[in-house]
Amino acid sequence: MPAAPRAYCPAAPTATHRQRILLLIALAAAGGFVYLQWFAAPSRGDYRIAEIERRPIPKTVLIELWRDTALGQRARAQDRYRLAPDACRGIVRERHAACAASASAGAPELIAGKQASRRIARPYLACVLPHPHCRGVEVRTEEQARQHCRD
Repeated sequence: MPAAPRAYCPAAPTATHRQRILLLIALAAAGGFVYLQWFAAPSRGDYRIAEIERRPIPKTVLIELWRDTALGQRARAQDRYRLAPDACRGIVRERHAACAASASAGAPELIAGKQASRRIARPYLACVLPHPHCRGVEVRTEEQARQHCRD
């Protein structure tokens, strides 16, 4: 009768194997840390508009920070624009791409000062934020106000 084949049973890991595995894990963690610190693009959460003089901000990140500022206006949307907060947020999100493109056109890739930031922020916010609404119509001129806002 032939002998039954022996099942392969790997040897239990030795202390040397465990050390090698731990060393590989430590090296992978260190490599990930180095990559995230020096090579990965920084997130917008790392930047603050108030610190732009000390730490320049990439143009795309600056626009995102100003978008967050515009979205923060929705808390006052009812008083300021006669608009529901969710409707205000929808308008900002809908207009963001076009307004960002026009406001940042011609600006350098890295914004290094408050004046440069304002040169982007003013047209962006003017474009992206809603104007007051009367009877569901956005009012931009005095003529539109006379036409739609009479009570």
